[in-house]
Amino acid sequence: MLLYYRLISSLAHLNCMRKLMVLVLFASHSSVLAKEGLLNSSYEEVASILGKPSSHDNGSVSGIRYDRYHFERRGWKAAVLFIDGKAQKLDTEKSDGSPLSVEDKKAIFEAYDLPNTGQDSKLRGWRQLSENHFIRGDGRVHIITHPTSMTIFWDDLPREFW
Repeated sequence: MLLYYRLISSLAHLNCMRKLMVLVLFASHSSVLAKEGLLNSSYEEVASILGKPSSHDNGSVSGIRYDRYHFERRGWKAAVLFIDGKAQKLDTEKSDGSPLSVEDKKAIFEAYDLPNTGQDSKLRGWRQLSENHFIRGDGRVHIITHPTSMTIFWDDLPREFW
């Protein structure tokens, strides 16, 4: 019986740690607006949260210059697309490539939702556009889910970057 309680306690602790890890990884930093998570942050703000990037590429699509930095931290990978010095898109997945749990997805959706304040309460939440494509209540942020990854981006991001 004691072994059973220890196992339940350990599983509960791991679940809490996983939620905390996702929130720490994607939630706001003091200089980053909570309602956008990492979106619209500068490279410096993103690097202060995710650490030093493991790689960097850049280029131009339809005449729009971009930089993409790849980060890996605490069992998660993230590729952050910057246009004009601001984060416009984030692709994330677990480092081991395993599927995202319901809790993982929920934590990411919550990190990019609007704050629960009086003025935003009617716009909170997500509307489903297709099987795996969601838009935030204010129409500003999209999330596309896949079994092993999620993509978060601004509504006005050119389609070539989706």
